[in-house]
Amino acid sequence: MGSKRRQAVLGILITAGLILSFVGMMAAVALASLPMFAYCAAVSYASDLLLHNSESTTLERLRDSRFGLTMRFLIRQFLLLGLCGAIADIESFVAQMTTIGLLLLFILQLAYGALLKHVRKMRNELPFTSRGLDLEALGIRRMPHPFLVDKHVRKTLHMDIPLMGGALATIATDNWRWVTYGMIATVFLAYLSLLVLVPDARNALKLPTVDEALDELNHQLAEYRPQVALYFTFAAISKDFMYQVNMWLEALEELDLRPIIVLRERATLRYLDATSIPVICVPKADNLARIEMNELRVALYPGNAGKNVHMLQRAEVKHVFIGHGDSDKLASSNRVSKVFDEIWVAGRAGRDRYERIKHAVTHNQIVEVGRPQLMPLHRWTGKVAGPMPTVIYAPTWEGWTDDACYTSVIPAGETLIQALLDHEQEIRIIYKPHPLTGSRSAEAAAAHRRVIAMLQEDNARRFGRNATDSKSAARKLARIDQRIADLSERGVRSKFPDLTEEERTARIRRSRNQAATLYWSAIPDTAHHVVTERIPALYDCFNQSDLLIGDMSSVVSDFVATLKPYAIFNLDGLPDAEFRNEQRTAYASYLLDPDCNGLSTAIDAMLNPREDVMAPYREQLKEYLLGPEYPPSGVRFNAAANNLYRRGLLDFPVEYPEHTHLPA
Repeated sequence: MGSKRRQAVLGILITAGLILSFVGMMAAVALASLPMFAYCAAVSYASDLLLHNSESTTLERLRDSRFGLTMRFLIRQFLLLGLCGAIADIESFVAQMTTIGLLLLFILQLAYGALLKHVRKMRNELPFTSRGLDLEALGIRRMPHPFLVDKHVRKTLHMDIPLMGGALATIATDNWRWVTYGMIATVFLAYLSLLVLVPDARNALKLPTVDEALDELNHQLAEYRPQVALYFTFAAISKDFMYQVNMWLEALEELDLRPIIVLRERATLRYLDATSIPVICVPKADNLARIEMNELRVALYPGNAGKNVHMLQRAEVKHVFIGHGDSDKLASSNRVSKVFDEIWVAGRAGRDRYERIKHAVTHNQIVEVGRPQLMPLHRWTGKVAGPMPTVIYAPTWEGWTDDACYTSVIPAGETLIQALLDHEQEIRIIYKPHPLTGSRSAEAAAAHRRVIAMLQEDNARRFGRNATDSKSAARKLARIDQRIADLSERGVRSKFPDLTEEERTARIRRSRNQAATLYWSAIPDTAHHVVTERIPALYDCFNQSDLLIGDMSSVVSDFVATLKPYAIFNLDGLPDAEFRNEQRTAYASYLLDPDCNGLSTAIDAMLNPREDVMAPYREQLKEYLLGPEYPPSGVRFNAAANNLYRRGLLDFPVEYPEHTHLPA
């Protein structure tokens, strides 16, 4: 946590140095001061380099304020020409050579960028991208080497350094050779980089036609014969939404049926977790319509989105809405779900939510399959498991609109954290907010930052500034993160090009388990945690906790599987009975108002089982929300898929084209 604060402070200092260096260069031109200009120019280059290497959020603010990378280099170059005019005369040799060098550099940079843009455009016009299928027969060549592609704008812009140095040296010494050599070096570097890029770019442009690509894909799919598809599309492409798909991967891998994942946006493939399941990403609807999956009879949808219709139109397929969590939010009982053949819910609670919507879905459309993802959760033993009672505060986000703003972070987050910190029983706090917290509401973002600051300050008070920031553990975690990144990389950047997806997936999951174990052991057992990264996962946090405090969200429904006590915020001040009736997950919860009244009762239940009056209700609620203990949810999920697949075959028997060779 301390390292993030230091990184933020460092980013601010570097940005201040960058801005001051440009102010200094402008002053140097006005004062015709060569030493001042040279010093400020050097500081500006160094600040730029440090700022980009630190990947500071300040970069986005600079871009938004029209002071982005390209603009900074252009301003510096114009200031150099201004200095030439102020000291040497605008018609002097140094000014002319500098102008010619900058123009040639600009032309070569333009050509380099245009060529890369053309390569990317043509590659993006391929009808699909894939993972886990053998498409070597298409002969698609690799993209140019990452050194030529990654951050190419930064690299080509910095080629003006020899020219900048040569011009300043000529102004200082009145020797024409320096600017000449600098100009030649700059132009030569830019030309050489373009020369190196061209053959790789030409190679990458040797692409199959759309028909050839789709024919080969259909051939591979005929060999694999997928039977069930997980279909996902989302307009707002972000890694924060991919949990909707990633949560189902292991359950899909355990099915008897042969699964495939169908994505619609190219960027989503980058954020898809490691899996042994074949994946195809098909952006265009007309190309998706041409993809043949003769045995496909079940399609699973974790989200409601407009482009679902492109798969829904397949009449031979049974379409199922599986959602991405089970909660009392409106999204968990959406009227739009009536377009699906079936809706799979965790337990009776999911069925009741839909049946409360008059004429939306029929009773037979709803199937209770449990929540296969919850198998790793530890059960409540009736006592605090660790060295200190641990409360996890896991609020939801502010939603798309104010009407769907269920988060407690804004009205009650700070009050809750302060109350927990002030409690007579010392308590460890794990703060695990929804990944999108603060993405729509500035007020939520500010409250979120204040909660983090409170926990960091309390850790610093109890353990010192550096006790919760183990450098050794940080280095080990960084190495594991790098290993996961290397394993996740595919194509020309991959360090493990020969790994199968099964092997890659197994290694990544082992590395994540190692990282989670190291995370919890890295700082004192009683220190607070702010968990905003992917590791540790939410369920790891559940296993570390003795009490959950949350909002109306699927997080609460999942936590019920542990049978541990939990509390929910009743932010609208409804009478307890009315709130519990409206929010079924609140049936067995302790209730808190915005002032956190009721918190002491929930904490007493955590500390003393005799005070836990909600324990028997949690047993009832668990079965109501998540279904019976036996058969396990994984078995029920698999059985539901098999049953629907058989029905799909009865309605639409598999028909194979003549001369189709099927594997045994």
